[in-house]
Amino acid sequence: MPEQVKKVRRRGQALLNAIYRAVLAEVAEVGFRRLTMEGIASRAGTGRMPLYRRWDTPEALLLDALADALAGTGGPVDTGDLRQDLLVHFRRMTEQVLAGDLGSALGAVMGERGRHPDLVVTVRDRMLRPHLAAIEDSLRLAAARGELDESAISTEVCAAGPAMITVHHLINGAPPVEAELAAIVDRVVLPAARGGGTGVARGVI
Repeated sequence: MPEQVKKVRRRGQALLNAIYRAVLAEVAEVGFRRLTMEGIASRAGTGRMPLYRRWDTPEALLLDALADALAGTGGPVDTGDLRQDLLVHFRRMTEQVLAGDLGSALGAVMGERGRHPDLVVTVRDRMLRPHLAAIEDSLRLAAARGELDESAISTEVCAAGPAMITVHHLINGAPPVEAELAAIVDRVVLPAARGGGTGVARGVI
């Protein structure tokens, strides 16, 4: 049963933060299809009017909450070593994106591909694509350092690690642990990136 929180008078950023936390927890518990403004307001300890003043639907509120939670999780990484860069990117995915209510909320949204394809595309483009762009940037920096041939950089190489991490999370109900992340880097991504390529390097995103 969704948690109900005693109403507390809050305003501004404090109220917004409470609403964002509430919608992520609510969709993680009840699922996307049962998400309502009433349930979100109850969990946030506020009335429905503050929600309706800003968002027309629970889906619009959820998108803003996801964007807020994911802000800054896909930034650039440059340790000077490609292996370490990739590990930092993948740890961010497991620790900041797939963990807790945020990971459950993302899973609930992505599971609606058949019913709400536009919503899934929005989540992918606004929130997940920056992670692939950041990985591409790290690969291009590594190429500039001579660690790999730039022509080997492709959509598949950039997406291989995140795809394996996501599948692991869906199948096992938890993100990969550190040893598994290292295996993804050492046995999949680095061999693919350093295996060479032909033709002109392509933009990935």
